Amino acid sequence: MRISWPITVGLLFLAVGLLMGCQAVDAAPLPTRAVAAALPVPTNSVPATFTASVVTAVATPIFAAPRATATPTNTPFIPTLTPFTPRPSDTPTPTLSPLITPTLTPVIKPIDQYAYQEVIPYEAFPVPPGDNGWGMHWIPTVSQDQGVVDRFVAEMVKMHIKWVVFLNDGTDIGSNDYLVDQLVANGIMPVMRLYRNGVLPYDGDVAGMVRHYRAKGVYYFQLYNEPNVNDENHQGFANPNQYAIAWAATARIIVANGGLPGIGAFSPGGAYNHYEFLDRTLRALEFNGDGALLNHAWLSVHNYHGTRPYDDPDGFLLFRKYDEIVRNHLGRSLPMVGTEGGSYSDNPDTVTDLLAYQYGYMRDAEPYFLAFSYWIVANQAGGSHDAAWEWQALFRASGYVHPVVGDFFYQNGR
Repeated sequence: MRISWPITVGLLFLAVGLLMGCQAVDAAPLPTRAVAAALPVPTNSVPATFTASVVTAVATPIFAAPRATATPTNTPFIPTLTPFTPRPSDTPTPTLSPLITPTLTPVIKPIDQYAYQEVIPYEAFPVPPGDNGWGMHWIPTVSQDQGVVDRFVAEMVKMHIKWVVFLNDGTDIGSNDYLVDQLVANGIMPVMRLYRNGVLPYDGDVAGMVRHYRAKGVYYFQLYNEPNVNDENHQGFANPNQYAIAWAATARIIVANGGLPGIGAFSPGGAYNHYEFLDRTLRALEFNGDGALLNHAWLSVHNYHGTRPYDDPDGFLLFRKYDEIVRNHLGRSLPMVGTEGGSYSDNPDTVTDLLAYQYGYMRDAEPYFLAFSYWIVANQAGGSHDAAWEWQALFRASGYVHPVVGDFFYQNGR
């Protein structure tokens, strides 16, 4: 087919115009991988830190022979710096419903059958026989003579206490053998806090200590205390990044030797806000590659209530906010154990009412909140030489016994 010359010229000009029109838009080139790699890296993340190497578990646990008469140290150790300041409140509201979020049915098996990378669901964490979630913080010294142990273990049984939090002098092996034996024999779950002055590496044989006490029935090992309090840090100020490194180094050894490491025990009155400290600690663990340690961990809680209304979210119920923070990071709840808490007032009836609410709540508590523990059962009556905590003790050296013991604890069990 022939095309006339005028038509050909017209088509030629039309094509040139279209090409010029297409080139009129000055499109920016797409970035290459080299360009992208040169872009500045955001600086709002947790700084890189050193991650300690994994400690290999020893297959055969050490079963220690029963000790003869222990030599008491009676050395006073101050285990907490929680500045408790009661707040005026209105008349308490008596009825609260636990916040329970339904989840998929977990796989439950014996605790020692979970691999390092497996999440131990809170339903699989060990609880004492006849558990009621009632705990008590023991005497604030790192050991006691057998007479003291016998007296107050008998009181724990009479008061229907099923969990006891006690202090161990770091990695010491033996000083608390008699106490642990008596607690376990009476169906009480021992929770060991490894005392350490400052957030520093633990001295001694952590692995050997864990194996020794695991063989005796201790599963729960709390590391450090109130790390969001400046005075609890050797450097003089709270640092969640530094705490995450120290905690992970020891938690790794505890997990490798069959124990369950406790994280937290944050002070609601610390200089570093306890909610933010928990959030940043979890971020640091994730950033450092230590998140898998949380598969076998539990959260230690200091839910002091004061004289607040029952439903104050920052009192006894503060564990709910902790759970929200944890689920935002992990997508699941961590088991929690209240290791310190309570209410104090010059009016014994006020204390009795508030503790009746707190312990009564445990009858239908959120399933991840395993226990609540009052601070403290005894101080000088148990051999401590430090009078600082005497006003909070239920049993006192003067012979005084707080009325809540007889009016509530003796009368109620579940």
